[in-house]
Amino acid sequence: MRPLWARLLHREHVGLDDDFFALGGNSLLAAEMLAGIRASFRIPSDSVRPLTRCLLRDPTLRGFAAAVRDARSGRLSADGDQQEIDFVAEAALDVSIHGDGARSRPRPDWRSPREILLTGATGFLGAHLLRELLAATDARVWCLVRARDEGDALGRIAQAAARYELPAPPPGRVVPLPGDLAQPGLGLSEQQFRELAGTLDIIYHPGALVNFIYPYQELRAANVAGTREVIRLAGESRGVPVHYVSTTAVLAGLGVEGVHEATEETPLGYPEQLRMGYVETKYVAEELLRNAGRAGLPVAIYRPLDIVGSIGTGAWSTSTEMCALIRFMTDTGLAPDIDLPLDYVPADVCAAAIRHISVTAGATGRTYHLASPEHALLSALVGRLRDRGYRIDDVPFGDWVSELARQAALDPSHPMAAFMPLFVDRGGESGLTVAEMYLAHVFPTYSRTNTERALRGSGIAFPPVNGGLIGRNIDRLMESGYLPSPSASPLLSHAD
Repeated sequence: MRPLWARLLHREHVGLDDDFFALGGNSLLAAEMLAGIRASFRIPSDSVRPLTRCLLRDPTLRGFAAAVRDARSGRLSADGDQQEIDFVAEAALDVSIHGDGARSRPRPDWRSPREILLTGATGFLGAHLLRELLAATDARVWCLVRARDEGDALGRIAQAAARYELPAPPPGRVVPLPGDLAQPGLGLSEQQFRELAGTLDIIYHPGALVNFIYPYQELRAANVAGTREVIRLAGESRGVPVHYVSTTAVLAGLGVEGVHEATEETPLGYPEQLRMGYVETKYVAEELLRNAGRAGLPVAIYRPLDIVGSIGTGAWSTSTEMCALIRFMTDTGLAPDIDLPLDYVPADVCAAAIRHISVTAGATGRTYHLASPEHALLSALVGRLRDRGYRIDDVPFGDWVSELARQAALDPSHPMAAFMPLFVDRGGESGLTVAEMYLAHVFPTYSRTNTERALRGSGIAFPPVNGGLIGRNIDRLMESGYLPSPSASPLLSHAD
């Protein structure tokens, strides 16, 4: 194991008590390392997620080697000693909401905001939301960024804008705010926290730690405790409206329990069925916001599913599972024969919708499904790939998953290798893998009544997921070099 760690971490020597993350490891390197360990030591595919939990609990080479020995011998528990989550307790508000304001500090002017707080400005949606806020308002936008200092924070904001082909933020309009969602007080000084609470007109909170393999406990600080701190900031004195970006994936538990349709008003339920730490944190954060709303804080919740390349530039974040899936199908020439629904929403349209709803409908406790009016199935995407010359065969889902596990062992650095556990780990009474929970015959259909009403007459419209939208995004992946040339043979070897 030592040579693998040394190679990934660019170290000449790794000691038994060296910490993987202290040596420079991160979630992407951890996923590649785990895939390499599985291949080298013939670890069963369904042991990857429990091994991930073991690595996070004891990231030393000594501790992780012990976990791998247990996995090889069949002694590693299926959940890697995952702690049981008390979802009700986790969503307890434990924050006082004060919205009366003071004579020296007027109530927030959310219709024409002058001071805005934005989290997640270096992320894909966050960068587009920052661009939208700068273009549509005259406000200063305070951007909470995990950074060493203001210069580093501003640099990261500018890099994100450039990465997604957005204009550089204008001088003076963006205020870098070095902080951390995972820290008490958002990593700000008490004075900074109080001053923000007394001046902000509106808060947009798309920021989160995104990882589909890490357990709830590892993501809790940033995604749950961070949201609670945002609520505390908003409710300290003036009732600042909070606009929170969640995900439609929080509906997955309803589908597993047999709920076939969900509106934007359908209460969430069955969080124990979600089985993905990231989605569990989004579920709890939503419930936190609703509790804050019942306590008097103005809140709104927005749920997109797959955010794809913008209409304006076409730029797409290739770190997503959807991009990895497309790459895997073009690399192997194999597509799973499944009823996977595609709900693509362009990043710039998504950002425009959030901004418009926030300053017209306001934060009245409603939930908005930022969804396409017309979904498509995975077969439509495969068809567009074939139209562009890719040779792709449909295979039964079980055979495709077996090939995914095999290829992940052959090439641990492939983008899809990190997502492999979602397709192989079965759990709960349903016996479904996480990936199967999102198929059309399991996942509930969901309406978008609130969204349609709020956007009526705005000129902002989500396009249908048809050949046009799918095709533009495929073309972008091809132009950027993310996808191989259609004329090339599949890059990965097929099983005999």
